[in-house]
Amino acid sequence: MTKRTGSPICAQWLSFVRLKPQVVIALATLLLALTPATASAHVRWFIDEQQYPPRWERLFSLSSLLVIVVSAGLLGALLLLRRVLRNQHFPNPPQLAYMEPSATALLAVHTGISLVFFASQVDLFVHSLQLDKGVLGWLLVALQVVVAFTLITGLFDRAGAILLAVVWLLGMLTFAPWRMVDQFLYVGIGVILFVLGRTIPPPAIAQRLLPLADYERQAVSALRILAGISIVSVAFTEKLLVPEAGVAFLADHPNFNVMQSLFGWGWWTDERFTIAAGVVEAAAGVLLISGVMTRVVILTLLVPFNLTVAFLPPIELLGHLPIFGIMYVLLLYGSGTDPNAREHLLDPALDGEMHERADRLQHGDRKTPDDRRPARSW
Repeated sequence: MTKRTGSPICAQWLSFVRLKPQVVIALATLLLALTPATASAHVRWFIDEQQYPPRWERLFSLSSLLVIVVSAGLLGALLLLRRVLRNQHFPNPPQLAYMEPSATALLAVHTGISLVFFASQVDLFVHSLQLDKGVLGWLLVALQVVVAFTLITGLFDRAGAILLAVVWLLGMLTFAPWRMVDQFLYVGIGVILFVLGRTIPPPAIAQRLLPLADYERQAVSALRILAGISIVSVAFTEKLLVPEAGVAFLADHPNFNVMQSLFGWGWWTDERFTIAAGVVEAAAGVLLISGVMTRVVILTLLVPFNLTVAFLPPIELLGHLPIFGIMYVLLLYGSGTDPNAREHLLDPALDGEMHERADRLQHGDRKTPDDRRPARSW
């Protein structure tokens, strides 16, 4: 009699729960450590941030030591999880395949919407980077709108990706370097959208883009690392180096200090909560940079990044849209999976698929399978 084993996914989960209690402990530790509600709130968007410049001497303080300790502990938990599961890509449900076709398009559209909004406010990328209404300021506003158009429509998407990185570089002429390091994630977005693309290009351009297929995984790594650097940088410049900014934010939003509002721990002051949130946020960035069990890290980060949206003005959502797009892409490819963008976006261009789409949109005709051009062999 043949023993029934069930689906591979069920078997994986059953063995995970039954045989690996230490993994449950590791996951619980990670979940508890990475879900303080204010960890993802951009404090400088909601206060008079000019009053709270970073105090760089605090880099050599207990807070930095705590970042190192917590990061090491959480990284150890992830390494234990990977060793026990023997699977860097966990969790890997089949539903991920249905999410893949829209990955870079979603990232591009999210980024484009955010760029349009902040350009309309005469800001660069985020509300805290307010532009002067001079030549360079209006130039950066116009460039953001142009980039947004390319990313949302998919027309000249790779040119828009390059221009996005140029806008970031021009921002260095206007703002202090640390402010632009906070926005390093936009360089990562530019890199991945240039290499992977957002839509199917014309055949002549697709032919020239074929060499980029060799750098798809490196582009994902660049997005993951640069986004991680942004998270670490924001943790320091908004919280750890200037906890007074967090205290000012919590004065207007006292319920975010859940240790006081939910548990009644009066001794857990707003300053302590701000430092704890900064430590957690910095550790999350370090975990993202490490590339260990990236899907687990992303799924965990989704909780605090989405939680703040419900309790803050719409600018919190609009500012986080690019980050949500990054999380979507890294959930699919951040663990080292090959994006295989050539098969999705370049090969169809070379196989004549775009000609068929153009004919259908222009004339309303739908060709039968026999009328379609045969697939190109490589």
